[in-house]
Amino acid sequence: MQIRGEEVLLPTSAVSAFPRPHWLQGRVLGTLNEPVYRSHSLRVAFEDATKLCAQEQEDAGLDILCDGAQYYEWEAPGFQLEPIFHFIPENLGGFEPYGPPGDGAKYAPFYKAAVTSKIEWKRPIFASVVTAMQGATKKPFKVAFLGPAQQSIIVDNQFYDDPIDVARDLAVAMNRELKYLVSIGLEAVQLIDVLAPYTQDMWQIEVQNAMFDGVDATKFWHVCYGSVDGQRDVFEAKTREMIPLFKESTADVIHVETCSPEFSDLEAFRDFPTDKILGLGVVDAKNSIVETPEVIADRIHARLEVVPADRLLVSPDCGLGYFSRTTAYAKLRAMGNAVEMVRAKL
Repeated sequence: MQIRGEEVLLPTSAVSAFPRPHWLQGRVLGTLNEPVYRSHSLRVAFEDATKLCAQEQEDAGLDILCDGAQYYEWEAPGFQLEPIFHFIPENLGGFEPYGPPGDGAKYAPFYKAAVTSKIEWKRPIFASVVTAMQGATKKPFKVAFLGPAQQSIIVDNQFYDDPIDVARDLAVAMNRELKYLVSIGLEAVQLIDVLAPYTQDMWQIEVQNAMFDGVDATKFWHVCYGSVDGQRDVFEAKTREMIPLFKESTADVIHVETCSPEFSDLEAFRDFPTDKILGLGVVDAKNSIVETPEVIADRIHARLEVVPADRLLVSPDCGLGYFSRTTAYAKLRAMGNAVEMVRAKL
């Protein structure tokens, strides 16, 4: 994989989320009608937490860092989904923040953002995250966000005749956001989307590609199977069914969970498109036991049987934000040690 013009064998990265220090509490960033930061003290605490998060990733030997989503309230048990669902809509025009409750028992505690007029980009959403990471590291990093297809099905559409138009205008708004972030120095972006295992309708790739259009950065797509408090949302991998989506996507790197037994059919990836990097999880994000480097190295070797080392990205299955900091970073260091072990034998 090319990183800053150099070929990196078995590049390593994390997915998105890491646990916050105990002294960073509450919501850090404001909504569209608030200041970017809710207080100067929160800004300092957030930027300090970002520095710790970046340093832990550097110590683990990651080649591309992630922002760690230190602005999300991972420490609020049972409510970690709320900011994921609402952070982007609350920072775009066209939404009213307090719509009806979510569908089903799992999502009922979370209100839906209501679409009441045309969705529009008004101001930068993740610029503060980019600048915090720029102050924390000199290494390349990515910023993660929920995608337009996924976002469109968890809002309450009160404006558009065609529900897919919600996703299309979300894609247009996010395209402006990503181009702005690239203009201030961001080198990689990461789409997070759980929709593809549920449905393989091609409209989701249409809006994904519209969002990525003209974005001059390395484009990651993390197919998320869910991991809130170790609980999954997806119970069938659907890898073979998703391959046509992967082939049509303009993402440079597509990442999928593979540690859990339900998702461990590596043979399905032999049809993965050869013009893309395949990211495969080698650290279990649903088990608090810290794997040894030897166990992770064995997983990497197994994945090298279906994808060559120059096209394999090594990563945890999903974000590690729901673990303790001790567990999350121990898993990350074990993964970094495992990669060095495997590289030495290649």
